[in-house]
Amino acid sequence: MIIIGEKINATRKSVAAALEERNEQFIIDLAVSQAQAGADYIDVNGGDPRDGVEAENMKWLVELVQANTDKPLAIDSANPDALEVGLSLVKEGSKPILNSISLESDSLDARLEILAKYDCMVVGLEMSDDGPPTGVEDRVERAAELIEKFQACGKKVSDIIIDPCFFPVSSDVMCGRAVIDAIAAIHAKWPEVHIGGGCSNISFGLPKRKLVNFAGLAQAIYHGMDAGLIDPCAPGIIAAILAAEAVAGKDDYCMNYINAEREGILG
Repeated sequence: MIIIGEKINATRKSVAAALEERNEQFIIDLAVSQAQAGADYIDVNGGDPRDGVEAENMKWLVELVQANTDKPLAIDSANPDALEVGLSLVKEGSKPILNSISLESDSLDARLEILAKYDCMVVGLEMSDDGPPTGVEDRVERAAELIEKFQACGKKVSDIIIDPCFFPVSSDVMCGRAVIDAIAAIHAKWPEVHIGGGCSNISFGLPKRKLVNFAGLAQAIYHGMDAGLIDPCAPGIIAAILAAEAVAGKDDYCMNYINAEREGILG
């Protein structure tokens, strides 16, 4: 599974404060702890509505994180200028992820133009001008549209991560089933495309969210999810992913699970 460490995101108050103060050690600690916990990529998001500030934040984050970890980056922004800055600063030999491009028309062309310029993977978020996806068929149709646009930018199917949008089951008991069935349908239609997103959204508003998150992860992984924007430092989450992959037949001879136990990762 492609694990994208989610913690360096300006929507978190502590990260926003660190960005404002240029607190290097705080960001370094977040990057290193996620890398050590099992993240394959470190997401960097310096979101700020002030003119030009998000691009400046992105520059600072990319340079700082790359200087202190060898993990590739997920350049995360809805701001085309920030995306351009982040991707342009990725060190040679490292293939980043552009996170993300949706079907919403606002600045879509600008983001696709940026995507075409860089050797990177891309997250396709299934939001559009019509709003969020509403069911299985809608999600498959939006996946097709995203894949077509990304291929037109020169991307291989295996460079694409489709985010089918995970929504809280507390607000609609069937939305969890819908996204998991959509994952299965997308995986069946495009076996080489990666599928994943912010799976923890499914537990919003519920007690003991960890239980719901782990249940959602296990079912999604079984049906084809192989990427996720998660907190790899959350207790038990890496073990849960490894166990789910073993049960789903995605871990030959369960060697990843066994080796994780030998390394003390399972807890």
